[in-house]
Amino acid sequence: MWKGYYGKEPFDLRLTALRMLYRLPLIGAVTLLGALALGGVHYGKNVLLRGERLYAATSVYRVEYAVDNVEDMMNVYVNDMSWNTYLQSEMFLDAVQGHLARAGMEGMEDGELAGAIQAQVLSDIRIPSTVVTADSPEKSLAIARAVEEAMARELAGLLSEVDSITVIDPCQAAQEVVPDVRTGRAFLLGAVLSCFFAVAALLLKETGEDSIWLPGSVWKRYGVKAVGTIESRELAENVRYFFPRKGPAGEEPLEDVVVCPVQEGLDAEEVLERLKEACPGLIGEGWSAVPWPIGEPEATGRLRRAAGILLAVRAGSHAGRALERTLEYLGQQDCPVTAAILWDADERLIRRYYLAGAGLRGGRAGTGSERI
Repeated sequence: MWKGYYGKEPFDLRLTALRMLYRLPLIGAVTLLGALALGGVHYGKNVLLRGERLYAATSVYRVEYAVDNVEDMMNVYVNDMSWNTYLQSEMFLDAVQGHLARAGMEGMEDGELAGAIQAQVLSDIRIPSTVVTADSPEKSLAIARAVEEAMARELAGLLSEVDSITVIDPCQAAQEVVPDVRTGRAFLLGAVLSCFFAVAALLLKETGEDSIWLPGSVWKRYGVKAVGTIESRELAENVRYFFPRKGPAGEEPLEDVVVCPVQEGLDAEEVLERLKEACPGLIGEGWSAVPWPIGEPEATGRLRRAAGILLAVRAGSHAGRALERTLEYLGQQDCPVTAAILWDADERLIRRYYLAGAGLRGGRAGTGSERI
């Protein structure tokens, strides 16, 4: 009965890094789609579908405080919050309503009027400003002029700490309010998030699935020695080692060796023909091929009588599950497996894997699988 070691081998950072490099086009595509999705939704919601347009009119004032000198003025704490409190008071709003009525503008609800007026003190407490925001330029200008009248007349007389308020920069036009939607940041955030989740998902997939990409994985995980791949330089030597010649002089190849696939749809006859081409003189007439034994159980009789069994394992995702299932079945049928060959392997990946390993060790790189 075979003994598996799947899940007990150490994490192969080298192989995972190479596999992630192979996935860079996919990661890039997901990153781009995520950036377009999040950035596009943000742009559409806040720019294309932002609803009614707003217009703002700004007025700037000069406030003279009731103090003897500049040092005393610093004790007068009239900041943004203070000015907004004054501008939201019922007395001030009534004064603005009166100026609007005299200008021929229809009355507004106090709540709507209060929401349209905002005070600002940017640096100098003597230079406050008011910003009036409304849904049309005309309405914004009319309210702003009424606020200027109320600030200079009524509010100046209501505040004991203020001598006078003068309009030094009256509103001349209302500018459309352009929302600070930060579309670039939305696109960048979408790209970062989608790239992170793409990499995380691929890492989970790579570390969690039963894929086989290297001949060495067949031995490390499933305890089956591997002759390598069809293009391995050491393939002929491994075949000679695992399936030695018979006779005292070793003239004849070992007879009665069966090539057996572990996945449905893998053609063992094709594998055998390629082996004969790759190892001329080592593959004799006694070598034969059988179909997938789980799909055709009658093939196990031929496997049980064979002097040697070479499993053909197609590289890729879910190869481990198929190999494990076949090994369990052959073990129950008393069909001892001699070795395995990794079929349809990514030779470039294998070469890069061993080259990277040799570079890390500072030694000479291998080109395929070691004889194990």
